[in-house]
Amino acid sequence: MVVPMNASPNHPQLVGAEDCIRIVFPCENSRPGLRTFRDWQAKGYIPVHKIGRRTYFDPEQVRAALERRFRIHPTEVR
Repeated sequence: MVVPMNASPNHPQLVGAEDCIRIVFPCENSRPGLRTFRDWQAKGYIPVHKIGRRTYFDPEQVRAALERRFRIHPTEVR
């Protein structure tokens, strides 16, 4: 189940790991695996919301965190 990313800032859209992967990485060929996603979660690369024993993700927060962590800033060649 994929839900559009239109949650309000006061009420984040919380989805499971597999749905979050599908939302953040729409192209099937470039998606990381669930194991990689859970590894990023364990390393603290992406924000997680725990409710009881379950973990949920806000796709907008995950996308922003991954862009901050993995973006390569090009330097000017002289």
